[in-house]
Amino acid sequence: MPRLPTPDAQPMSMSEAIGGPRGIIDSSLPTVAFVAVNAQAGLTAGIVVAVATAVALFALRVARHEPIQQAFSGLFAVAFAAFVASRTGDAKGFFLPGIAKNAVGTLVALASVAARRPIGGYLMAGLDTRYSGWRQDRGQRRAAVWTTLVWAIVFGLRFVVQGVLYLADRTGWLAAANIALGLPLFGVALLASFAIVRRLAPLPPKPADAGGGRVVEGIVVEGEVISQDTARGEGPAGPGIITPADPPR
Repeated sequence: MPRLPTPDAQPMSMSEAIGGPRGIIDSSLPTVAFVAVNAQAGLTAGIVVAVATAVALFALRVARHEPIQQAFSGLFAVAFAAFVASRTGDAKGFFLPGIAKNAVGTLVALASVAARRPIGGYLMAGLDTRYSGWRQDRGQRRAAVWTTLVWAIVFGLRFVVQGVLYLADRTGWLAAANIALGLPLFGVALLASFAIVRRLAPLPPKPADAGGGRVVEGIVVEGEVISQDTARGEGPAGPGIITPADPPR
C-alpha cells in the first residue's frame, strides 16, 4: 500500500503510481480480450476469454511470488462484470458495474465533504498514523478536503464519459474509455493527492541517529560533550565524582 509522503521523501513517479507497464497490462488485457473476442465470436466467447485472461494473470503472479492484491481485485471485478454481461445479454453490460461504482464513489466523496467529514482524511490517517489528528489540524483538514475533491472529479469524469457511451451503445469506445480512464487516471489522481498532502500538510522528518546508537542528551564543555549522567556525578568514576574532560594535547 502506498504511504503518504514526508518532506524528506522522494516524489513518487507516474510509473510507480500505476504499477509500471505491468500494472497497465494486467488491468487492460481482460477488457481488450473481451471486446475483441466478443466482436468476432459473440458474447459468451468474450466472457470466457476475459475471465480466463484474468485467471491466467492472477496465476502468473502467484507462480512468480509477486504481490497478488491488484491481480485478485482485478479478477473479482472481471468475474462480476462478466456475470452482469451474461445476465443482461449485451456486451455493454460488462461495463455496467464500473459505471455504477463510479456513480457511488462520486456521491460518497461529495457527501463526505458536505458533511465536513472528507473521506480523504480517514485515508490519510489509515496510511500514516501521524495524521490521526487531522480533524484538529487546519492544514490537514484542507488537505483532506482537496484530496477528496480530486477523487470526486475522477469518479465523476468516469461516470459521465462511460455513462454517455453506454447509453449510445458504443461498446468499442466504451472499452477504450474504460482503459484510458482506469489505471492511468488513477495514477494522475494519486500523484495529485500526494502533492496536495505534501504542500498543505507536510510532516517533519523523523529524527535520525547517524551513529546508529542511542541519542545522549548532554552539555558541551570546551568543545566536548559531557552526558547529563556524568554532569550529575554518576559517571564512570562513580557517584559524586565528575570525570573531567581530557586536557588538550
